[in-house]
Order: sequence, then structure tokens, then C-alpha cells
Amino acid sequence: MNFGSKYVYYYQKSDSESVSDNSESDDDLGFGLARPQSRRVSSGLRTAGPMPMMSFDGPAPALASRVEFDSPSKPRTEKKKKKRKKVRKSDPNLFTLDISKYCAPSADIHPNSKMVICSNCKAVMTSVSTLQDGNSWICDFCGTPNLDLQLEGFTKPKSDDITFLLKKPEVVAAKDKAGENHNVIFVIDISGSMGTTKEMNHIDANGRHTRTYVSRLDAVKKAAEFQIRQLKDESPNIKVGLVAFGSNVEMYGDCHSEMVEFKRDVLNDTNQLTRKAEDLKNLKPISKTFDKVIKTLNKLDVRGNTALGPGLWSALVMASSVKGSKVIICTDGCANNGIGTLPDDYADELEITACRDVYKGFGNYAKDNNITVSVISMEGTDCKLVHLGTVAQMTGGTVDIVNQANLNDQFGNILTSRTVAVDVMVYLCLHHSLYIRDRDNLAVQSSTKQDQLGNVTEGMDMVVEFGVKTVSNENEAPMDISEEDQQTGTLAAGMAEAPAAAGMTAAAAEMTEAAEGKFDFDGPQKSTLVSAENVFVQNITGEEVSSSSSQQPSSSQPSKLPFQVQVKFTTRGGEEYLRAVTIIRECTDQRAKAEHEMDLDVVGAATSKTVSEMGLAGQYENAMFALKAKKNMSVRRKIQPQCDSLEFEIEALGDDTDDEYYMDDLSDLQGVLSEQRRVTKAQLAAAPTSKSESAYSHYVSDSVANVYYDRTNKAMQKFQKRKASKK
Repeated sequence: MNFGSKYVYYYQKSDSESVSDNSESDDDLGFGLARPQSRRVSSGLRTAGPMPMMSFDGPAPALASRVEFDSPSKPRTEKKKKKRKKVRKSDPNLFTLDISKYCAPSADIHPNSKMVICSNCKAVMTSVSTLQDGNSWICDFCGTPNLDLQLEGFTKPKSDDITFLLKKPEVVAAKDKAGENHNVIFVIDISGSMGTTKEMNHIDANGRHTRTYVSRLDAVKKAAEFQIRQLKDESPNIKVGLVAFGSNVEMYGDCHSEMVEFKRDVLNDTNQLTRKAEDLKNLKPISKTFDKVIKTLNKLDVRGNTALGPGLWSALVMASSVKGSKVIICTDGCANNGIGTLPDDYADELEITACRDVYKGFGNYAKDNNITVSVISMEGTDCKLVHLGTVAQMTGGTVDIVNQANLNDQFGNILTSRTVAVDVMVYLCLHHSLYIRDRDNLAVQSSTKQDQLGNVTEGMDMVVEFGVKTVSNENEAPMDISEEDQQTGTLAAGMAEAPAAAGMTAAAAEMTEAAEGKFDFDGPQKSTLVSAENVFVQNITGEEVSSSSSQQPSSSQPSKLPFQVQVKFTTRGGEEYLRAVTIIRECTDQRAKAEHEMDLDVVGAATSKTVSEMGLAGQYENAMFALKAKKNMSVRRKIQPQCDSLEFEIEALGDDTDDEYYMDDLSDLQGVLSEQRRVTKAQLAAAPTSKSESAYSHYVSDSVANVYYDRTNKAMQKFQKRKASKK
């Protein structure tokens, strides 16, 4: 776990601040200090025009497509008053998880011993826990007394990072241990537009450079053939299948059986598609099918429209026979035939929602069957990646827009990305006074969270933001501030604090839900809960906890708090493990102290990922507010040492490089959000019917979606590389 700060900011009341709803910077940071002048734009210049879309891995995009000089003779028009929103003041209470690193046994392995799990919150006892009277444990997380434990055969862990072997396979083939027994299904678009040609460099047999026109389909076939040939040479036990889609869907499987064709009359019938695809699930290794696969691949020709949805579904069914399989889609257009047909920009909200649900259904099926889906689209085309890419995002795959000349490299990147584990489930357990923030349901304040991930590939990560359960947590959603409120600085009329009972009810509901055993794995010995009144112990936080009050928000200031992540996973060799890692973090009730010790690399990567996910969901306004709040936090970190009211000694921050890198990266993302807002508002103005925010994602362009997907997949890796380079 990489935390956003050295300290947990343990506040008694959630602070708020106001930010504008445009792409300009906010001058007032809320504590009487002005924002420093940005170094990115010289004084006397103003920017105009939309920001060009750039790859996340490429150079930082320019702030504007052009600049204009302010003319002294030109009369200045009065600036339009900014509309502002009241938002939660951002803090560094977050951590990131590189899930792939947790999908391997730790040094402290318990192959045969039992584990002790809290009967309430399901936390696992580790070395940081304390046994009372030899057979009782007051949970360090929820405060539940677990009494009269049956500890025969139990050895208390000696580490805070422990692994339990839950299941060991009887016989494991060498090819399975090496992860070479999975399916790779190529799903290739053969619609008419794939015949579009492009002039490309070509080197003939004599080494001479020539120019030739190559169609999109020919470029795909050439790249796929190269990669399949490499698979045969390097991983001969991998099984390769082919699916092509145009007006119809052509399922070739491993090309040893007769091709199955789905025509228009069944392209909307998932039951018939599934039955036919089931017949081609048993693929043979590429070492035995190579010649026929290559022959079939090279015979593909363009025709018709784009039955992408039926083609993808058929490939998923075919791939589901082996856990850890991969599906690679290569297309240049929107699905317009059969299930998953994408509505146009004038569609009503019901059509958009139904389409989004279809692709989420594809993603859930793939995740449940441990299939990783990746999407490749062609440069200069429109595929509505915001919908199609959902499947990849849900399964740990990638989404890329590539030039025809780079197809081979992208195929190679996908195929060499290693699946480290399957059937992966992550369970997070925080101290009962904390809760995990859920962007989709801010009213829920649960201290635990469970995610079923399916396949986990190298570098797969997640971001967890958390807050403190105060007696009255305000609504975290952005709230309008009236014109009068902008002058007085007060909340808009109608904004009320949540009653104290609501926070306690949420906590009680969370405990009840945990007690129902939602973390369902077999094998371990669970502790038993014995009712006991007024049983007090000093737990790891340094505060007194009783069974009667453990579910309520705490008003005391703990010195430190525990965090635990549990990862249940199955290796490619079939061993099933549960790994539990517990980390203790110091607390402070001083915001300035927590922000001063902020890790900009961690916060920067987390912000880039979460804001991009919000952008993909169409929540560009809330994403802009969240991003600007994070930028404000970085500025406070720089200028708060000037304040005289701090109750601790603070060292100079020194080099500005980290702050500039962090701010520049978020400014680039802010430009992308501004472009998304501009396009979305134009589309909404032209639409015949009004739509709610849930439908805004339909208007995310492929260029913007590609930036977001790139950041959700690579933000952590980019900041980790930068962090490593500084050591």
C-alpha cells in the first residue's frame, strides 16, 4: 500500500471550499492567501482555443492551440462572473494498491495452520494483533470481542504480511504452471471500411525502401500473423482462435473445424450465439493448428457493416473454456448490427442506457470467466470507445488508438502482458472510525469493501480514498452556491448537514452486512463472537473500545490506525492462497501537517486515475471540481509554511520539481476535461430530448476516451517509474 501522506488526516468535521466550474484557476484558496502565479503562461498572454488531444505517454500538450497578445488599446470587457460550487476540501487520505504484487505468496507462508478471522468485520489476525488471556482477541479494526477462540493448531503470525495456502492442486502440468495453457482469440473487423488504404513505407527483399498502399485489414492480418508465428515458436501450448465480423459473424475457432456463420436473423439472439460458440470452445495448441490458422487469416476479405457486439460475445464464449484467456478486438468503426448496436448522438436516454448495459454485461461475463479483453482501434476513426472500452476497463485490458504502422507493436504489448493470477478477490478492511469513499454512492460509509477482479495482469492497480466517520458528515456532492453566497461565502440555502443518526445507521448497516459473511471463501477457521458487555481493552489505536460502541463514529483522536488488504487468488499453477497485509499509520488532526507530508507521486497518480474514470463516466463537471480541489491542496502545501498558526515545526519543501510536475500533469488533464465539456454541451444542445448526467458518457469522443483509458491504465506505472528514478 502506498499512502498519499505520512499521516492519516483525522478530522472532526469535513471542511469544504468553493471552486469555479470553468477551466481557469481559482485565486482564493480559502485561508487568506493568494494563489502563486503559474509558471506555465507568461504574463501578458492569454490562451484561446481547445486543447489538442495528446497521448499520456507523449510530450505534455500545449496549453492552447494559439495565443493572443493583450493589446493596450483594445478595450477590456468585464469578465463574466464565475459560477462556483461548494465541494469537500481535498485531503491526502488515500492509498494505492498494485494488485499484481499481492498476487504472489509472501515470505511468511502458513501452509497447514489455521487463521483467525473477526466474526464481524472479517479482519485477519496478524502479528500486530494481541491475544487476551490466551484465547480471546478484541478486533483491532471494529472492536468486536472474539472470545473463547478454538486455537488448537493455531500459530500466531509473526509478520504483518502473511499468506495462507487454501488449496493445493493434486497434479499440475508444466504448461499450466508456466501460464501457457490459455486461449488467445483474435476478433477482427472485416467490414467495408477496413478496406480503406494508407500509403506506407515498405522494405523489399533487397533492402530498398518503397511506398505502397496498404488497407487496414491487410495491416491487421500482417501484424496478427507475425504475433501468431511468435506464439508458435515461444509458447507452442497456447491456443489461438479466430473470429471475424462484418455483416455476419464468422467463427473459425482453431480453424480445424468447419466455420460457423451467424447471419442477421440470429445476431440479436444471445442464446443461439452462445450455443454455436460452445461447439468451438475446445481449441488445440497453436503448434498443431498454425498452418490452418494462418491460411484462414490471410483469406479474410472486407464486406458489409459492423456486427461487433455478436462477434465479441462469440469470442468471449469461445475463450471461456480456460481461465486466464485473452480476447483482442481490432476494429475501425461503431457497432451497427446485432446486439450492442450503438445508438447515434440523437438517441434518447433509454437507448443509451440499454447500450451501456450491454457492454457492462460483456465485461461482467469476461470478468467472471477470467478473460482479459483488449481493444485496438484505428487512428482517425470513430468506434465509440467509451462503450467498447468498458469491457477492457472491467477486465484489466488495454484500449489503444494506433496507426496502421504500429499495429504489430500493440499486438505484441498485449500478448506479452502476463496474467499473474486468476479468480482474484480483494477485500479491504479499515478501522471502524474510517470509511471507504464510494463515488457512486456518497451516502454509504462502509469500513469494508470487496471487489471481484477475475484476471489480474502485471501492473494492475486500484485507488482507495477514505474519510473519517464524523458525527455529522456533510454531503460530499458538489453543491451550487448562489450569487449572494459568492459574496458572503456561506452555503446556499437548502444545503443541510446529515443528521448524526445517518452516520451511525450506515456504520451499523455495514457491520450487519459484514456479519452476514459476504467475504465468502472456504477453509479457514473463523472466530466466534460471544456477547460481552463493558469489555474494554487498549487496542492498537490507543483508544478504549467496547462492544457496545465499536460501531459508532469516534470523537477521540487516535495516535495510529490499522489498514488491511486481503487478496485471495489462484496462481496459474492452480494453488489457491489468501494473503493478508496490515499496515499501521500515524494520525494527525492538523490538515497542514498531513498535507505537508503528502507524497505527490502517489496523490498525482491517484488523481489522474480517478479523474479519468469520472470523465469516462460522463461526470466531467464533478471531475473538474475534484481535480481543482487536488490542485488547491498542492498549492496549500507550498504556501502554508507562511502561516503563523501552525502548531508544529515545518521544514522547507526545497526543490519545486515535484510540485511543477504534479501541477503540470493535472493542468493537462484539466484541458482534456474542458474539451469534453465543450463537445458534450454542443451535442446536448443539438439533441431533441433532454438527458441526465448518466447519459453524458455517450458523447465522449474517441480521442478524449483514449487519453482517459491511457491514464487509468498507466498513471500509476508512470509515477512509480518517476519515483524510482529519484532514488
